[in-house]
Amino acid sequence: MGRVFRPDLRHCGRALSDEKLEIGWGISMKKGVRVVVVLAAAAVAITSSQIASGASPAPANHRGSQSVRPTTGEIRTAVDGLLGWHVGIFGNVFPTLTFSESAVLTDALGLANIGGDNSQEVSPQISKKLDFHLSPEDVDFVKRQLDSLGLKMTAYRVDTIPSDEAWRQKLFAFAKELGAETIITSAMPSSLPELDSLAGKSGINVAIESQDDPKDLMSSIQGLSPHIGVSANLGQWMEHGIRPVDGLATIQDRLMAVRLRDRSRLGTNAHEVRLGTGTADLQRFLLQVAEREPPPQEQPNACVNCSRPYGGTKPLFIALDVNPWQIVVGTEPQPGVSGGSFADLWQAAIDFEKIARPAMGYRIEQDAALIPPTSADRIPAEVKQKIEAALPRKAAVTPRAPRKLLVVDLSPAGGYYHDTVANANFAIQKMAENTGAYQPIFSNDLNNLKYPNILKYDAVFLNSIVGEVFSDPAVLDGLIRFVRQGGGVAGLHGASYASMDIPEYGELIGAQSGPHRVETTTLKVDDPDSPLTTHFASSPLTAGLGGKAFSWTDEFYHFLPTGPYSREKLHVLISIDAQKTDLSQWHVRPDKDYGMAWIKSYGEGRVFNCALGHTPFLFETPALAQLVLNGIQFVLGDLPADTTPNAMTGNK
Repeated sequence: MGRVFRPDLRHCGRALSDEKLEIGWGISMKKGVRVVVVLAAAAVAITSSQIASGASPAPANHRGSQSVRPTTGEIRTAVDGLLGWHVGIFGNVFPTLTFSESAVLTDALGLANIGGDNSQEVSPQISKKLDFHLSPEDVDFVKRQLDSLGLKMTAYRVDTIPSDEAWRQKLFAFAKELGAETIITSAMPSSLPELDSLAGKSGINVAIESQDDPKDLMSSIQGLSPHIGVSANLGQWMEHGIRPVDGLATIQDRLMAVRLRDRSRLGTNAHEVRLGTGTADLQRFLLQVAEREPPPQEQPNACVNCSRPYGGTKPLFIALDVNPWQIVVGTEPQPGVSGGSFADLWQAAIDFEKIARPAMGYRIEQDAALIPPTSADRIPAEVKQKIEAALPRKAAVTPRAPRKLLVVDLSPAGGYYHDTVANANFAIQKMAENTGAYQPIFSNDLNNLKYPNILKYDAVFLNSIVGEVFSDPAVLDGLIRFVRQGGGVAGLHGASYASMDIPEYGELIGAQSGPHRVETTTLKVDDPDSPLTTHFASSPLTAGLGGKAFSWTDEFYHFLPTGPYSREKLHVLISIDAQKTDLSQWHVRPDKDYGMAWIKSYGEGRVFNCALGHTPFLFETPALAQLVLNGIQFVLGDLPADTTPNAMTGNK
């Protein structure tokens, strides 16, 4: 999903007044710390504007009523469902703030997880430590605040775990009540076997902090159940001369939490640096963590028009962290690493999204191996007859050479799976048989998209792919390079909803994200002279509207104005006719421009995207089936067409 809020938030630091800042939950903050929370306050205002515009939130993000997290996807939250990685911060990373105040900032960072700490006070109104001595009313307050922000307190840290059995049980009950999966402690607990038993009964893991060589710690917990593990402090490891990958090799599958840091070199004579720029080799570290995960679990035939069941992940709390000795909290934004803890954490979240992609890609490729291309066998016989009757019998142009079209219909790791994927695969196969325009190869093996493997094909067809398809940089880089150097890519319906947390893919396909539902509207042919659309003029589909428009029922994407969709970049072929359609419920784009089919040049290559196809009628309608065939021949390089952006031709 595109990044709706991020550009706006970066420039809000100077918008502070000299008054107290109200940031929700009835919390007021003093001027001395207002720079830390200004982005959260700005995000509240931006979110209010988004809600008023009609942009609907993405359910997968689990945003609360007071949340300002983007409604569109971000890697920092996507890894939760894909890998079980709960990326967040410990609340006390803001040492002068309460847990409630830190939670607001956690949400403003675009994070969905927070780690509690027994050293931090609950809120300005409740000046009590966040521990099991809280009253039921106070605990309910914390739960309500977390719920209002859509946050999970997935980890809870204590200095020591009580040796008294009754107090231990209270600790575990408190952590469980707040939704924690893991209790983290800095001190080696006593009576480890009894603690292991309690962890198993309560369903809450215990992670013991490792700040130096983890070998002794591993010796202490050897023989205990998987409920007892390790919380790794990578900064401390590196200060003691331990490379993160070496420490991981020692603790193996016992890793339950990690404080993510990077340093300029091993040893004490070093300083903190941005994630991925030091000697921690964090990209390799995260990849090896992913490689130790249980294998993914898929049920490809479980359902259609749904997010299919996906499992096999192992919970891991990943805490973005900052060095408190490098933090200066002032009244004005400051450059560099001393620009304040919020600024450093903001940058850490951005850097995390870069270093996590190979690990995500590894997981996606594992998952893709479990998801075969969709068979046409489930399509009812009468529907197949309707499709075959509507399909073109000859190619728009004779192919210049034998063509191979790679067809991918992957929606991995719970990505929304469209029922009509089968219809499209059936139609693509039959059009190839009817016309001889190309040979389709159906495969969800993403290695086919890596360079130079992709050179085996003349173009790629992305059939309603949804989800984290392009997490692996090598996969997306291969596709982008292929198109730039003269290849082609076509997308159908859900293709713009793949990897919405990777802007480069959206720029390639031409759009990303937008509220949508099935409705009936009027579509107009924006370029009736394009070789892809000339047939509409004489089609029965457009006869009632002068050969230039038609009524259609489908799921229409209303692409956001903050995303890549723009007539400054695209040659739009078909769009919603704003003059003949009631758009009163869709205050998404001020220009009311919602393209549904377009072409574009991309380097030396070609892109075609058709956002229609949620309903089963696309390939049962001759004019639209012809449009898709023409689009395929365009991206294959056989059907030349003008790709000049509409804004440059006067057709805005």
